[in-house]
Amino acid sequence: FPASFSGKERKVELTGEGYFEVAKNVAMPFHVSVNGMQVEVLGTHFNVNAYSDEGAIKTTLLEGSVKIKNEIPANSGIRSVLLKPGEQASFTKDHNFKIDSHVNLEEVMAWKDGNFEFNNTPVTDIMRQISRWYDVEVDYKGGQPAHKLTGKISRNVNLSQLIGMLQYTGVNMKIENKKIIIW
Repeated sequence: FPASFSGKERKVELTGEGYFEVAKNVAMPFHVSVNGMQVEVLGTHFNVNAYSDEGAIKTTLLEGSVKIKNEIPANSGIRSVLLKPGEQASFTKDHNFKIDSHVNLEEVMAWKDGNFEFNNTPVTDIMRQISRWYDVEVDYKGGQPAHKLTGKISRNVNLSQLIGMLQYTGVNMKIENKKIIIW
């Protein structure tokens, strides 16, 4: 994104995850372009999760309103939707589009507040977040664990402490160099 916006619109492209607080400006709309989906901002607070290793691009509205547009036709036929506060739009890699109105906003925003937060979350989903945050590879030996975990952990904790906490829950894992091995 540019240091300052000029022209008729404010446009950014996103990979990864971003939280935005955007001032309303009818003369210069704000757009976030994310791998086949566009978020048109109407003055609001929202989060976009668009990591390439996740199964969907998720836009969660905290305050105000946003309009989500599919640049790639969705299997559901939905081309655009206006989100209400507390709703989350998901656009999956296989082009399915859905709206969830029962989103745990604390869990969505935990990363911004320096935390990992899980609510009955599969270990594989947790390990994707850990892999990105600590820049480590995860290797599953003998299949992926079926465990689901709930909890909140500071992102300031070192990796070996975090692994110790996860081992305490019954997940068998160890660290070797820059790799976490789970069996």
